[in-house]
Amino acid sequence: MKAHTSPISEVTKTYRRPIPCSWWLKKGSYFIFMMRELSSVFVALYSIFLIIQFCAISEGPDKYNAWLSIFQSWWMILIHIIIGAFVLLHMITWFRISGRIFGAKPLTPGMVTAVNYMVWVVVSIVIICFVTLF
Repeated sequence: MKAHTSPISEVTKTYRRPIPCSWWLKKGSYFIFMMRELSSVFVALYSIFLIIQFCAISEGPDKYNAWLSIFQSWWMILIHIIIGAFVLLHMITWFRISGRIFGAKPLTPGMVTAVNYMVWVVVSIVIICFVTLF
């Protein structure tokens, strides 16, 4: 006699649809999503640059001036332009989605996004005034 096996103990195969590595290039919203995720790497890289700069400041003017001379090279300026573009993309995409995440009564999603942009402009003006005055 054949032993009775329950359906639970049988191995079942799950169908997995093959997904190409370039799936995120097929639709604009997927591409923006992946660029936003990639921009996190550049945000982290910029944070590391700032930490190194703060360390150089704390070690005295000679060390800081040596660090500034590195930052004035053409390749470091190019790196900062690329980082700046990705940070800007990260910020804009975050502002766009934050309205959908945090928008609830009494604020609509559009109002939350508008407040984010207003705070960004005000903080930017304060920083520019602070830097130009000192």
